Amino acid sequence: MEIRSLTKALRLLDALGEQPGTLGVSELARQLELDKSSVSRMLRTMEQSGYVEQDPKTQRYSLGIRMGVLGHKALRRLDLREAARPFLEALAEETGECSHIAILADNRAFYIDQASPRRGVVVDAPIGTLAPVHCTALGKTLVAFQPEALREEILAAGVLEPFTRRTIVDPAGLVRHLDSVREQGVAIDDEEFSIGVRCIAAPVFRYDGAVCGAIGVSGPSPRVTDERLRAWEPRVKGAAAELSARLGWEEDGFAVSPEGASVRVRT
Repeated sequence: MEIRSLTKALRLLDALGEQPGTLGVSELARQLELDKSSVSRMLRTMEQSGYVEQDPKTQRYSLGIRMGVLGHKALRRLDLREAARPFLEALAEETGECSHIAILADNRAFYIDQASPRRGVVVDAPIGTLAPVHCTALGKTLVAFQPEALREEILAAGVLEPFTRRTIVDPAGLVRHLDSVREQGVAIDDEEFSIGVRCIAAPVFRYDGAVCGAIGVSGPSPRVTDERLRAWEPRVKGAAAELSARLGWEEDGFAVSPEGASVRVRT
């Protein structure tokens, strides 16, 4: 009996969480196919503990502050590296190339994990690698989706070193390029950091809409043709979106722009 009551209470919380507004007792009872008296009792009990709130004017219910506190604690404890692991492995197997995930650290792309396919020679970027942000796919992704003020600060702090003849070293040109990355939702390193290596990456967002990482795939340029990059793009974007959802990001198809507004990420 207690297990059934708990299951009903959890269903109530789920129903309230899926509703952007409020719900009345009759609506919840009808939606969950429960009797009104049981729904009313459970709601009153959960209200006393702060898990739901009742509007004193409309008598309708919504999730309470206690649920927000618990959700925030759960999200803070979720480890990005651990959460990303299955997505890295899947990308490596699907593409046949090495996949990576990086975060922004000291104004550079800090590689926190990677996965290699079972066969073949791959482009290796050891965990702990610090790479420049202006000429790597992961780095450009991490910078492109930052708020404008922070993006300018990051770019001003670094030197646009020409690692290859393809490296973008013109500040204005780099800003335009990053605008394109943000618009397209994906960044490509076309032998800009190392001759013979091409990469593609997409942003990972956390629960509050801020970019917290970048996930991508790298490979030798003879294998990584334009055709393969086009084929990988939806896979990399998809992995980034699924990982973002795992981290609590709920804005389906949208990211936070430098001005704070939502912009569509093309898929």
